[in-house]
Amino acid sequence: MVKRTRAVRFLLAICALTLPGMVQATGVPIAGFLPQVGLTLTDKFETDNDPEFDFFIAKKEASLSGDQFGLGGTPFYDVALLDTGAGASLITTAADSGFNVDGAGFRGTITLTIGGATGFLEANINNAMAMFATGLGNRVANSPLTFSTASPSIFKGQSSISLLTIPPESDLPNVIGIPFLSQYATYVRSDQPQIFQLDGQTVRSPQIQFSTLGSGGQGIARRAPMSVNPGAAFTSPPTYVFNFENLVNGDPLTENPMAPTVLQQSGGMYLNVNAQNNGAQLGNTQFLFDTGADVTVVSSLNALFLGFDVGTDEPDFTVAVVGSGGTNLEVPGFFADEFTIFAVGGNVTLTNVPIVVFDVVNPADPGNNVPGIVGTNLLSGRNVVIDPVPTIGGGGNGPSLYISDPVTTQKTWATAAASGTFGAGGNWNGGAPPTTLGVANVRHVSGGNQMAVVAANAMVWELNVSGSANQSMTVEVNSGVTLTTFSGMNIETGGGVTLLSATLDAQFVEITGGTLSGSGLIATGSGIIPGQVENRGGTVAPGNGVGALEIEGRFASDSAGTLAIELGGLTAATQYDQLVVDGGVALAGTLAISLVNLGGGPFVPSVGNTFTIITATDGISGSFDALVAPNGYNWSVAYGSSSVTLSVGIPGDYNDNGVVDAADYNLWRDSMNAVGSNLPADGDGDGSIDADDYAVWKNHFGQSAGAGGGAGSTAVPEPGALVLFALTPLLGALVRPLRSTTAAGLRLAV
Repeated sequence: MVKRTRAVRFLLAICALTLPGMVQATGVPIAGFLPQVGLTLTDKFETDNDPEFDFFIAKKEASLSGDQFGLGGTPFYDVALLDTGAGASLITTAADSGFNVDGAGFRGTITLTIGGATGFLEANINNAMAMFATGLGNRVANSPLTFSTASPSIFKGQSSISLLTIPPESDLPNVIGIPFLSQYATYVRSDQPQIFQLDGQTVRSPQIQFSTLGSGGQGIARRAPMSVNPGAAFTSPPTYVFNFENLVNGDPLTENPMAPTVLQQSGGMYLNVNAQNNGAQLGNTQFLFDTGADVTVVSSLNALFLGFDVGTDEPDFTVAVVGSGGTNLEVPGFFADEFTIFAVGGNVTLTNVPIVVFDVVNPADPGNNVPGIVGTNLLSGRNVVIDPVPTIGGGGNGPSLYISDPVTTQKTWATAAASGTFGAGGNWNGGAPPTTLGVANVRHVSGGNQMAVVAANAMVWELNVSGSANQSMTVEVNSGVTLTTFSGMNIETGGGVTLLSATLDAQFVEITGGTLSGSGLIATGSGIIPGQVENRGGTVAPGNGVGALEIEGRFASDSAGTLAIELGGLTAATQYDQLVVDGGVALAGTLAISLVNLGGGPFVPSVGNTFTIITATDGISGSFDALVAPNGYNWSVAYGSSSVTLSVGIPGDYNDNGVVDAADYNLWRDSMNAVGSNLPADGDGDGSIDADDYAVWKNHFGQSAGAGGGAGSTAVPEPGALVLFALTPLLGALVRPLRSTTAAGLRLAV
């Protein structure tokens, strides 16, 4: 069973508060789409003060109105995630500053505790204002993000609302929640993918259009009936909860509300679904529909019904859940045989579906958990219309989710040539290369090893690379070139992607048996929402020869994955490989070390040499399960808070205290004739403790790291062994299980 760690965003719990064994990755994607819009704020709110207090009811606004917020009078725009699982709308501290909320006089002084799935945080409640949104396809410039106000009707909004400013330590993005989304029919257009740069990051989102409730499926026939629960929360516009203390203090009622604009009760939208696994099924069950979750979730109880016991079963994968209260690591997940969304006009049935086992509070019934959550990965590549309360608009079939057939086109590599240009139409079926809506399947065709060369910037929906039983297929990205995907990149068995000082820009990268190698940059995620490079069963090999591979986002290596590092000297990136991660790192699997010749003969490490092979800005969790390294050295791997360091110790130092002495002999004696893994006195790495390990101790007795253990000591292999290793690189290698020492954060290979 392959275990993997993946970071995904769950914003689903704000309303109560916010992937397998070795399989091909080109089924249900690891991450779904992230529906995002352009956001702006204005000063419009009702002030009629009539006896009915109507100005405490949020008003739908058909077009942009009021004075826009922004520093120096310049209207400010930002990107916000549409989240049907969020019971309030949020802006980040950075967006709050850009909108100049305080300078405009709309800063409230009351805070509200929000939280749920991952904990709690204190958010500031702002005063009454108006919020407007429009699809990112309507932008006129990217950096800074701007929209034309010549056609104000491209914006839809709400006035007399309040929203929350979340603290700077939160990882949450700007969020438009259910109080807004319950008042419009939202058309998510995957057939109009938006990909652009904003503040040095790539934003990926379908185009979004807002229309009147009950306006229908925009030509989409398949309709999945939804339930809105509790129904009363959706039949009236959301309210602005004013602070009665203002009456006593004589303050305006529009200031310092008790809560942001809310539905009468916290509510949610639910779809009827079924999941099946090994003959077990859930039947007709209501799952929360949440566009803020990019994976699908089941409760721990429903997981049991499907045959998954998180208390006893090894998960197929794990995820890190990021929410309002921080991040939960190692949340287990499994692959279900089948998942169905019931729909009039044809069910949507998917196979081999990744589901996360996670208990989430039911927003309509906080005393219980939701049975599960439908994430956007089940709808990837399709247009959808979310129409929650058609009766408010005066028509429609009841609350519905309209789901189209896939709008993407499959494009397959067609040439049998050993090498071909990625952008040449003749190398693809249909005589044209894939574009933004094209799923590019670069698979081995025939003959020997093949290569597709990306010689100029290219953009596709998804990239899948795989070889045949005996031959490889490689996508090589030339120097200075960027290969961009709207969705993900899957490197499967026999496939490879090599960067030659190039850039790969994808929502996520999944490696299931192939190889990701080279020097350059891998940018992942969408805007401030990070993505991930995940090695589930292949190899990540920084450098072309020796070099550095940079990742923006998270990096995870699973138990079946390998990180291959070449050592040719003591300088990072130029003499030995380095993985540089602007994000977090989760480690498991194998660390494979090899010595290379950079001129003058193979590199010969000395006792005391250290190599910083991984750096990470957001911390490192986990550790490698095994080390494959040249024999004749006492290799050690140290795991710091932000780096992983490989170093060379003294052979025979079985207790790892920096000196070979009688204590190491005693450890050998007490472990004599032991067989298996994690043997502390296995000096020759043969999987057993015997007389040969005594010889290793005897030959190095008296050596220490501070005296006689430095460069030039007997810790290096004998010359004959060096020649043998140079001639047969695999002959000197062994697989060494890693064992923990009493030193915190230290794992040693012996």
